[in-house]
Amino acid sequence: MKLAPLGSLVILTGLSVLVTGCKSKNPEQPVAQPPVPPAQYGQPGQPPVPGAPGAPVPPDQAGGRFGYTGAAPAPGTTPGAPAPAPGTAPAAPGMRDVRDIGSAPAVNPPAEEKPTPPPAPSTPATSEMPYANAVPGNPLVVTLPGTHASLGQISIEKYDSAGNPTGEPLKRGTQVQIPDPNNPGKKIYFKVP
Repeated sequence: MKLAPLGSLVILTGLSVLVTGCKSKNPEQPVAQPPVPPAQYGQPGQPPVPGAPGAPVPPDQAGGRFGYTGAAPAPGTTPGAPAPAPGTAPAAPGMRDVRDIGSAPAVNPPAEEKPTPPPAPSTPATSEMPYANAVPGNPLVVTLPGTHASLGQISIEKYDSAGNPTGEPLKRGTQVQIPDPNNPGKKIYFKVP
């Protein structure tokens, strides 16, 4: 009977050791930081050495924070003041009016060359369309003249709006276009005799 509480105590102790071991697997080591030297200007009795490496320039010589010098602004740079004439030099070297930033000539990337699509096959003029040859005894089919004669008989039967054949031929002079089986993507044009 005493084994159950002892067993659960051993299990709980093992779990706590496991959890503690996972949390403190790699303790962080403090990294020593080198001391930061104080700024060289503003120290009484030590004048700043201009141009010395690492020595900051006093604010009154560098234009202060963000270039502010306390001097009167250049003409045309204050709100409501007239803008300088286009093409004039900036008021101070290295200083530009905010309005000048967007006025720099824009450099456009070269336009992508789009491939030109092949010209659409145009329907030949009515006067250029040849008449098909009528087949004696069958008014619903024709044969084509010239190089397309090898295609054999071609139906010229009318169809109703539902797509069902009507048993009547197309009327004389109707312009017809059919796909050319010998040249995919091209059409054959002819008129009904």
